[in-house]
Formats: sequence, C-alpha cells, structure tokens
Amino acid sequence: MLTDDEQSAFQESIARVRQLAARSLRQAANADEAITFVMNLHRSLDTVAEQAGATGPAPDCKAGCAHCCHVRVEATDPEVFHIARHLQALPATALAAVAKRLQQHAETARQGAPRQACSFLQENRCTIYTVRPAVCRKAHSLSVQHCASLAPQIPQNLRLLVDAEALMAGTAQAYADAAMPAHAHELNAAVWAALRDPTALRRWYEGDAAVLEHSHAVQSPGGPSTPGI
Repeated sequence: MLTDDEQSAFQESIARVRQLAARSLRQAANADEAITFVMNLHRSLDTVAEQAGATGPAPDCKAGCAHCCHVRVEATDPEVFHIARHLQALPATALAAVAKRLQQHAETARQGAPRQACSFLQENRCTIYTVRPAVCRKAHSLSVQHCASLAPQIPQNLRLLVDAEALMAGTAQAYADAAMPAHAHELNAAVWAALRDPTALRRWYEGDAAVLEHSHAVQSPGGPSTPGI
C-alpha cells in the first residue's frame, strides 16, 4: 500500500512518462516506427529490473524457472504487433509451427482451461525473450516456493513494481494520445490475431481500437490460413 505522498509521486511519474513518450510518438512517420517505439519501454523496464536486483531484495527467479509462464499474460497492441513482426521474420516452417501453437492455445483457453503453458515457452525457455512484453519484464518473485505452490500472493519488490507500472501506464496513455490503442490483450490469442490478419497493423495505426478486441475468436481448422504461412 502506497502512502499519499508515494501515490502522488507515482501519478507524477506516469504523467512525466506520458509526456515524453507522446512527444516521441508524434514523430513516428509510419506504423513500423510506432511499434518500434515500444522498445524504449522495454529497455527502461529492463533497467528498472536490473537496478532493483542490484539494490535488493533480489528476485528468486532463475533461467529455466517458468511458473509465471503458465498463467494469463497480457500485452498491449503495440507489443503484440512488435512480437508479430519478429515472428514474421522467421523461416516459413518455424512461423507455421508457432502459429499452430498459438491457435491451439487460443482454442484451449476458449474451452476454459485454467492454466496452460505460453505458446512461446519451449523447454522452459522463452523463445521471444528479446521481444517479450512489459508484464513479463516486470514479473518476478522473491520466493520460488510461493510460485511452485500456486500461492495466491507472490512476494515481490514493491519499488520495482511501482516504477514498472508508472512506465507502462505512461507509455500506454501516450499511445492513446496519439490515437493508437494500447489496450491489454491475452498474449497468445492477440498475436495469433495479428498474424492472421494482414490489415491489422494498418488499421491499428489508423486508430481502430477493435483490431485485436476479438482476438479470442479462433478460426476453425478449415478456415483461412495465416498470411505468409
């Protein structure tokens, strides 16, 4: 729980990030530049995480620990398109394999599965680590035992969370100020939606807030295939 002074400082941080990010986004000449900008958020979050780890308390997370990769993960519109662009640069066979996992994940989630591994988790490693969304970059735990036991409350570094949330909220608001939606979507279904609709990126850049809104709708196996796959 934040004190009144801490809450005020938090809101000021969001406003500061929003102002700086909006200024940069106004200079984006096209959709590609607009989604590339989200990398600034990711770099800032990585810095916040590194600083928090250096000053303590240190996270109990280690490579190969993937408990948090079995819960719902959300990503904003620009992050989804950033990931989709990364995937579209893969060889055709690799892209087809990822698309199949994404579709299966979305179908299973629609059937009410409470927990399943993220489509991008392979051998307990994130295959999109360099372009992973903000929520993954801020995710951490001070006790792996709590994660393994599915404890309802996971001990975390409050300073890291507050700084990360300010960066994320300010950036999302800046995208909205630039008439580019930055809503939160379930990661797997949203990336699958972005991959299968070749017009999605353009429509998002033009301000269509519903491009990924229905990302949970999954096409049947007999429906249109993913463009480029």
